Amino acid sequence: MYRQFLPGITLQEVNKQTQGRITEGDRVITVSAPQKDSIKVPTEAEVLSLMKKVSAEPLDPYIDKVSEEPLVSHLPAPGKVVEEKKIASLGVTEWNLSNGAKVILKPTDFKNDEILFSAYSVGGTSLVPDKDFLSAALATTIIQQSGIGDFDEIALQKKLSGKLVNVGPSISELSEGFSGRAAPQDVETLFQLVYLYGTTPRKDSTAFTSLVTRYKAMLQNRSVSPEAAFADTNQVTITNYHYRSRPFTTALIDEINLDKSISIYKDRFADFSDFIFFFVGNFKIDSIKPLIEQYLAALPSLNRKETWKDVGVNPPKGVISKQVMKGIEPKSSIRLTFTGTFEWTQQNRYDFNSMLDALDIKLREVLREDKGGTYGVRASGSPSLYPRQEYYITISWGCNPDRVDELVNAALQQIDSAKLKPFDPLYIEKVRETQRRAHEVNLKQNGFWLSNLYSYYANNEDPEMILNYPKLVENLNAAAIQNAVKKYFKMDNYVKVVLYPEKK
Repeated sequence: MYRQFLPGITLQEVNKQTQGRITEGDRVITVSAPQKDSIKVPTEAEVLSLMKKVSAEPLDPYIDKVSEEPLVSHLPAPGKVVEEKKIASLGVTEWNLSNGAKVILKPTDFKNDEILFSAYSVGGTSLVPDKDFLSAALATTIIQQSGIGDFDEIALQKKLSGKLVNVGPSISELSEGFSGRAAPQDVETLFQLVYLYGTTPRKDSTAFTSLVTRYKAMLQNRSVSPEAAFADTNQVTITNYHYRSRPFTTALIDEINLDKSISIYKDRFADFSDFIFFFVGNFKIDSIKPLIEQYLAALPSLNRKETWKDVGVNPPKGVISKQVMKGIEPKSSIRLTFTGTFEWTQQNRYDFNSMLDALDIKLREVLREDKGGTYGVRASGSPSLYPRQEYYITISWGCNPDRVDELVNAALQQIDSAKLKPFDPLYIEKVRETQRRAHEVNLKQNGFWLSNLYSYYANNEDPEMILNYPKLVENLNAAAIQNAVKKYFKMDNYVKVVLYPEKK
């Protein structure tokens, strides 16, 4: 139908539709506002006056101005690939660049129109004082709203119109870097964007003011949301009320300083000598090399020797229980969080994740199917190597407020049962088969290779360990999962937060 009718629709016909259908005598205007004494709702007369004023204003035809200037006005002097290493088992090539940066390349034929990319360097917001944390945490957002090089944000979007490419900088707690993707025909644009984000970020006071205004409008009524109150309580409790984990409020927005954000951003991206870049997707090594030398090897290098800093965000000790009384809807949300120390090995990580897979199945059977107490329950978690070897496990679900205690007890009973008696072999085989199928699919996914290569290099591990996974799956047994439950579920050290509706 589109192919049949669209070619015959003219501009004049579209204009005729608007003129005939959008009329002043056939219009409904609605106004919505928070029910607060401090909010002044406009009167009917004020709204009609505003509409009349706008209708009377002359409008000039819109002229879309797209810059004809190149993204990079002056090409930098290119650097060089100074060292190469092949990892044949992974189909990976490693390059060391003349500015000290490292590049990890894995060409694939999984998708014709996809090249995925990421990069990182250690440091992040951990290297700034607490008072500047928010300025650092939002620095990349501010830059993306401001633009790069000779292009503000709007001009940049117009310049990139029609191209399948995007690049975004990021600054997390322990690192800074980039992520993005491109179609093969637009890969040079990707490199140009990385170069500009790394060398010529813009400062745009107007864009910053607009961003702050939008944040404040978004946060104005957040305090009345039960879900927000529940999430905030979990956040401050599990981080032991650390200064950097304060919930986002309108008051915190005022702590963001534009000049400080720009300064921190420029500092974090001033030295590319310790960056590692990852590329996975449809490209040829020989054709991508000149682009890497032209743009990545030309990025600035200071040869700083730095690492991240542990800012001391630690979970609380002991059993902590909190209730959040918010909202009127008759529903509750429950979150149980277990934490502790972790010994970072590939086997321990695999056992940890397999334990969660098995427990997820068991909890779903008991809480949802047997007891009919919830639509869904999820057991999730992750171990970490930096800044400390530790783990977090979260079990969460929603239910009727009258059944909170019953279902919490049922969940804890399943954990205790898993410690005393190994899971039935049926559960182990379910986990193993799910992992096999997922791995078969993942091996043909660019995202799988990108995230795994990133993880192993970032954690200073041999990337060839990626190939061990099938063996780990085949050796999975009930005893390993039972031992993991005993090790990671400490009943004298967890946080329970429950959302209840307000009592009237």
